[in-house]
Amino acid sequence: MKLSYALPALLALISLASPPLVSASSPTPAELAARLKQSAATSSLYDPALKPWHLKLAVQLYDPAGKPSETAAIEEWWAGPALYRIDYSSPSYSATEVHNQQGDFFSSKTAEPPYLLEQALRHVVHPMPTEKEITEAVPDERNMTFGKLPLACVMLDQPIKMVAYPPIGLFPTYCLDPKTDTLRISYEFGTELTVRNHLATFQGRTIALDTETQMANVQAISEHLEKLEALTSNFSFDPSADLEKASALPTTVPDGVMAGRRLRGEAPIYPAAAKGRHATGTVEMQAIIGTDGHVHALKLVSIPDPDLAMAALAAVRTWVYEPFRLNGVPVSVVTTVKVNFNLSH
Repeated sequence: MKLSYALPALLALISLASPPLVSASSPTPAELAARLKQSAATSSLYDPALKPWHLKLAVQLYDPAGKPSETAAIEEWWAGPALYRIDYSSPSYSATEVHNQQGDFFSSKTAEPPYLLEQALRHVVHPMPTEKEITEAVPDERNMTFGKLPLACVMLDQPIKMVAYPPIGLFPTYCLDPKTDTLRISYEFGTELTVRNHLATFQGRTIALDTETQMANVQAISEHLEKLEALTSNFSFDPSADLEKASALPTTVPDGVMAGRRLRGEAPIYPAAAKGRHATGTVEMQAIIGTDGHVHALKLVSIPDPDLAMAALAAVRTWVYEPFRLNGVPVSVVTTVKVNFNLSH
């Protein structure tokens, strides 16, 4: 079944969800974790059990107003967790990554893939959370209906104080077909909603042929899987001469350093409900900022109030920084981001 509803309408349905009724038959966190792991195993193409494959993805990107901005092509050749090649091609970004037994290689003097292209590929090859992300969370069941389609949603709650019943989107949420446990909708980083349509099977895995993503109620990505096939045995993963060896590990940088490198982004909006409760305080997040200066991942560390946390997530997702450099070379970083909410200002 195609989820043919407008994305803002889906988001409204999610936002208005009420707390579920807990009964003796409700699944335990351990059972929900097992269900997510099973769904991840049947949707991921990054599995050593699979035979080598090749895919080609057509991507349409949109500007902050939701208007089409540019098209891109992503191509990947995969023969194992440490043996693959990815080519990105768009008017604003073209690069190659090669990963083999000798290490990681990237196009010379090229930043890592922009966040939207990175997400577009992930939506196809590994749309579910990692086993570590599932294990570190306390899965929480949120059964919902979108139109006439019932979905079994699981949110990966984090053990954070001040959150008795977290609103949908505060933590990553994955909505599955209750009959097959196939992923249909994911909701991450507070405002990022992805819908998977036109499902197909490849080597026993369920893959989405078409995917749409919105951020903050605005269309951000649409993509179509043009090709997914077995990889020929003579494909070479040797890096070409124009690729340079690089470390894929992010560098840890103090929050004060990165705060001073922020270039632009939306200011947090103080939620009316939080103001009415006189809720104040600091939302603290761990962030990964890529070599393109954009926020590639966010994880809540401590929050004073769920509504304030949602507002902070929505704002920080838009922030752009001057890339951090080591020896003149841009590197991705792990840092702390703090957003303060004070009623006196």
